[in-house]
Amino acid sequence: MKKFNQNGFTVVEAFVIILVLALVAGAGYFAYNRVKSNQSSRDTSESKDVSKKSEVTIKHLGVNLDDYDPETNMAGDFEFTKQNMTFNLLISEYGFEVPATSAGPAKKNPQPTFILPLGTKVHSLVDGVVYDVPKLYSNDYSVRVQGEGSDLIFETEHVINVKVKQGDKVKAGDVVAEVSDYDAKNYAGLGLVEIGVLKGGNPPQHMCPFDYLDESIKDRTLKKITAFKKSWEDYRGDSSLYDESKVVIPGCLTRDPIEG
Repeated sequence: MKKFNQNGFTVVEAFVIILVLALVAGAGYFAYNRVKSNQSSRDTSESKDVSKKSEVTIKHLGVNLDDYDPETNMAGDFEFTKQNMTFNLLISEYGFEVPATSAGPAKKNPQPTFILPLGTKVHSLVDGVVYDVPKLYSNDYSVRVQGEGSDLIFETEHVINVKVKQGDKVKAGDVVAEVSDYDAKNYAGLGLVEIGVLKGGNPPQHMCPFDYLDESIKDRTLKKITAFKKSWEDYRGDSSLYDESKVVIPGCLTRDPIEG
């Protein structure tokens, strides 16, 4: 005698129906997870590709920095001097507090500033394409380079005798200009150049450049900056020129973006 359940199916038929439904559900779950897994793999792969494309790093500081040599009175391209100058610093760090003047309120320096002999060559910071070469209020120029796949602009600002033009391809270390003679009267007759990392906007945000150093130069560059500051203080006989307690990374007093 056949046994029926409440729906009118035999026990065997009910078992078969349940088994079929379970198999269908299992197949659907497997297919869903496979699609999800494939999508996740594509997302991860695409993320890695974007990361790889966006990884543009500073492979040259823009000028040559080395340990101070008392025989030549030089530290790479930098010439030590006892003469008074604005702030009495050859390197002013990112985030350095610029006091208020008749020209404007106090502000944080958005770009490390280097004071060097006139005629000193300025080099591209990164591999890339010259984004533009705008003329500045100071009657000198900025050379801005963008690396492939990056939304950042790497800048050497306050330069003269520019060697490149918009659209030129450059490699890190290529000579692009010379330090500017702008404000030389306030810097003991020396020239200046600033390096910057700019991100979008108008005005753009400036970032701490030393966070973008390529691994091939990072350790030795940071050590040389620290050694340079100590040598400069010793040379000038003033240990208060740099406040190491404020440094977040050699060359930067903050990692916060600075507009300007």
